[in-house]
Amino acid sequence: MVVQTVPLRDLVARVDLGLTVLCGADALDRPIRWAHVSELEDPTPYLVGEELLLTAGVRFPADVPSYVAGLMSRGVSAIGFGVEPEFPTVPSSLVEACAAQGMPLLEVPPSTPFLAVSQALGALLAEIAVREQRMLADSQRALTRAATRVRPVESVLTTLAVVLNCRADLVDQAAAPEDVAPLVGRVASGSGPRSASAQVGEDHVTLDPVEAAVLVVRRPAPLSAAERAVVAVALALLGLLRRDVESERGQIARLAASALLRSQVSGVGGVLGPGPYRVVAGRSRADYDVLAQRYGPLVSKEGDGFLALVPAGVEVSGPVGVSSAVPESAVDSAAAEALVLLRRALATGEPAFPATELAALVDPVAARAFARRELAGLLGRPELVETVRVWLGQHGSWDRAATVLGVHRNSVRHRISHAERLLSRDLGSADARASLWFALMWLD
Repeated sequence: MVVQTVPLRDLVARVDLGLTVLCGADALDRPIRWAHVSELEDPTPYLVGEELLLTAGVRFPADVPSYVAGLMSRGVSAIGFGVEPEFPTVPSSLVEACAAQGMPLLEVPPSTPFLAVSQALGALLAEIAVREQRMLADSQRALTRAATRVRPVESVLTTLAVVLNCRADLVDQAAAPEDVAPLVGRVASGSGPRSASAQVGEDHVTLDPVEAAVLVVRRPAPLSAAERAVVAVALALLGLLRRDVESERGQIARLAASALLRSQVSGVGGVLGPGPYRVVAGRSRADYDVLAQRYGPLVSKEGDGFLALVPAGVEVSGPVGVSSAVPESAVDSAAAEALVLLRRALATGEPAFPATELAALVDPVAARAFARRELAGLLGRPELVETVRVWLGQHGSWDRAATVLGVHRNSVRHRISHAERLLSRDLGSADARASLWFALMWLD
């Protein structure tokens, strides 16, 4: 069981207690689990660590440095000395020993009973417990909402990073950062429940497996018990979303197999007419219903999305990705293309096709290189890439972009401002917006 702690400074900050820090002011971040009263010359056998030891010096030790050293060895976080009736002031020998050994020492005034200190500590612990429970509940809701957004995996990672004030990345062994590559390899190759944590440079890093990948969380301070529970929620959602990705890939294969099977029995042309064909990818139930009514067996629905095999000349509307026109043998690659274009369609609310007439004039290799140069500052920040895509797709409307992304409009403003700094570009410029829009198109 994890026992909650309170930073010593929170207890010292209670004005009603009147505590005075005599030494150790630079160590007020030490954790306090509970307050323990003892007048023994050697209380160490009864201590477990992280106590605030309260004493009035009834049996004041003869060897004060050894007394303080013993408390230090048991992990006591601080000493609270109650003045009167035994001592009118805190003994100078105790102040000197504590200062020499780095032990925080508090003076407890006569007007503050030790019981009041214990009660105040209990109240602070209860406040932290309530605050962490509220944080956990709010985080669970935020992560669950993130899992329903346009790019759910990236949204969950971004939300986790905001909630825990950390950096959260989902990596595999091949793409693991050098400083954590050995840990990623160990976690990814293990079996059964497994995780790892380590101090890497200035960051405390935790690693947990997610399907074939590893979630890497970095931040300066270790995670609390409640924060680990938040990570557990994110892990569960990411596991489900990763399985959905695999299901989506399987969906592509099943759609292609369905088309080929029909060609062997009665021919796809018997349903759709002569080729070429297009694949349409979408998420709207209304779009699915329209296509399913017309092309029934060649519309595949799983989860919140669908794929449909349609004649090349069919007219579509709404936020759907529409592949290039292909022969029957290339249906599987067309399905993959349609799923990529669906991202753009969801950003704009309109059908997305492989290329505009202008984009079609550009060499694909050169276009991709241009895209990576234009977006170099954002390539490691998928949440910013998606925000820029949606914001541009909504013609720079903060409100509409916020609705599509499922965040507050101020969050969109903050992300776009951050993207401008990383790109060193003014996105108020029409030229910059056009360049980035084509870069996003060619990056896909």
